[in-house]
Amino acid sequence: MKPKTLEQIGLKWGLIVFALLSMYFFALQLLGYVHVIELRAFNAVIMYFGVYKAIKEFKASDRDFNYFQGLGTGVITAFVSTLIFAVFGFFYLSVINPEFMESIRQNEPFGIYLNRFGAPIQIFIEGMASGCLMSFANMQLLKKPRISNVVH
Repeated sequence: MKPKTLEQIGLKWGLIVFALLSMYFFALQLLGYVHVIELRAFNAVIMYFGVYKAIKEFKASDRDFNYFQGLGTGVITAFVSTLIFAVFGFFYLSVINPEFMESIRQNEPFGIYLNRFGAPIQIFIEGMASGCLMSFANMQLLKKPRISNVVH
């Protein structure tokens, strides 16, 4: 069986991370905690988990695993999940629940500067920043150890 490419693994885990982020968002919405900004920190935990699993899967499937391939797998995972979540955010704020956008504008810091176009851009930038950071952090754990040839 041919090993999966980093793009295939990044797409797979990007979709899984998107699904987890969406479920978390709807859980917060149902519980009435969607305006508690501190709870958004759990988004980073979800991203970390997805990027870790993607890089680990790619490492297990490729004999010639190197640092930049692992980093790329993590960045692709972050890009896919963040892009889809930002598009979802746009449709949610524009079509599904436009009242939520007004609630954000009234209740959130700097909310007066957001609109249905700016909020998804913020989601994308925030998600990519955390995703790239998570990719780098995970590669410190998952990179191949370097064995130095020390002469005694």
